[in-house]
Amino acid sequence: MASKQTIAIVGAGPGGLCLGALLQKQGIPYTIYELRDAPSDSIMSTPSGMLDLHDDAGLAAIRACGLWDQFSALTNDCSQDTLIMDDQGTLHYKDSGSGHNRPEVARNSLTHLLLAANNPEALRWNHKLRRAASSSTGQFTLDFGDNGTFTHDLVVGADGAWSKVRPLVTHVEPQHGGMYYTTLHIPNASERYPHLARLVGQGTSFLLGGKNGLVTHRGVGGSICLHVSASSSIKDDFAQLEDNTDPAVVRDALLHDPKLFQAWSPAIQELIKTALDNEWTPRDPRALNMRRMYMLPVGHTWENTPGVTLIGDAAHLMMPWAGEGVNLAMRDALELSKAIVSAWNEPDSRDAGPLSTAEYEKEMFARACASAEETWSNSKILFADNGAKAMADLMASYGPSHE
Repeated sequence: MASKQTIAIVGAGPGGLCLGALLQKQGIPYTIYELRDAPSDSIMSTPSGMLDLHDDAGLAAIRACGLWDQFSALTNDCSQDTLIMDDQGTLHYKDSGSGHNRPEVARNSLTHLLLAANNPEALRWNHKLRRAASSSTGQFTLDFGDNGTFTHDLVVGADGAWSKVRPLVTHVEPQHGGMYYTTLHIPNASERYPHLARLVGQGTSFLLGGKNGLVTHRGVGGSICLHVSASSSIKDDFAQLEDNTDPAVVRDALLHDPKLFQAWSPAIQELIKTALDNEWTPRDPRALNMRRMYMLPVGHTWENTPGVTLIGDAAHLMMPWAGEGVNLAMRDALELSKAIVSAWNEPDSRDAGPLSTAEYEKEMFARACASAEETWSNSKILFADNGAKAMADLMASYGPSHE
């Protein structure tokens, strides 16, 4: 790979920022293009979802970035405890988290950590990619509209579910996974709503029943992040909520629709009601919609195209039921960085043309397929009629942590 070849990373999520940090550590120049504005300090400090990083994936990437000490200081907001309850609040499983090495970190905290490890001059904010195309020179052009068109030798699509880079390697698009979701937050729940904080515990809780579910994580400042999920293969079931921006309509449906949470225990209904009442601002006008969850086909692959590849959701979008999304993205970044560094430092390859990512993609496909299969299997367990018992039985089968 010629030392003067240019590298573009499209997307500044955890995967893209991790890849940038790894290249920065090796002194390899790169540019990250991100459609959003640069995040403010106030946005970075607001409650956000929690991510559990795995030893052979997210944690391995953190170590490779040289960020372990800084990362460890960010993992105190959410314990590794796990609770599984049914829709009436009956406890089916409890795990204290002892012996596990999957620390939880707030998404915003992880983003801030990885962002600080990148060269600020390498980041191009407010650059929305309109189109990516190959050129006759073997390079790739990135069209950012009024922000200009740029040509690069290696383009890495880290731009998520609806990647604009993906069409360079495959025309397969995400499909509906049969689930709908919305995410709510209760700031400072420990002090303001101690009874709800006790209900969901100090770590992660699953409240499951009737093919629907709530997943909670504890977060910054004693907050509760509440992920509301409902299963349906029939679009009409949620048509009124998918495009509705009236919180009163969403609230009424969640609490009073028999297909959703009408029959759940009063305590759990109070949790939902309180989260709706406390949803913080500023918010996307569509934030309270029940949105569809999407996924790429399990086992999806493509023929390698030298000079372009994908990482994270752009490569292998899946639903969140195995906790693998951010871990796969960071593992992708780690393995791809190794290929780039090897090619960059190999004198004999400097005139060999664009970097081949075939070996990286071969290994990535295998990892992603295994995780996607696990995710799909877990979704059938979590959202069964008696999901709490089924999930508790699965967790208990892994070892003696069942209490």
